[in-house]
Amino acid sequence: MTATLNGEEIALTTREFSILDRLLSYPKQVFSRAQLMDEFWDSADAGNLRAVDVYITKLRQKLADCMDFDIVTVRGIGYKVVPR
Repeated sequence: MTATLNGEEIALTTREFSILDRLLSYPKQVFSRAQLMDEFWDSADAGNLRAVDVYITKLRQKLADCMDFDIVTVRGIGYKVVPR
């Protein structure tokens, strides 16, 4: 799957794309790690909430040049997208 950033395509895994789509669909809403885990991982992987952190880190790296929004951490709660 791909996303377009500044006219260039960026390769994303299906899970990265799904997480990004969820965050962008509800700007400013905070999603907990558990919410994201429940939605995008199967129950066998549900015990490792740090997996969400890994995917958020990968998204931030791939979208580092994005001038439209940031994926921010809400300490102790989860993640959200905020416009720049």
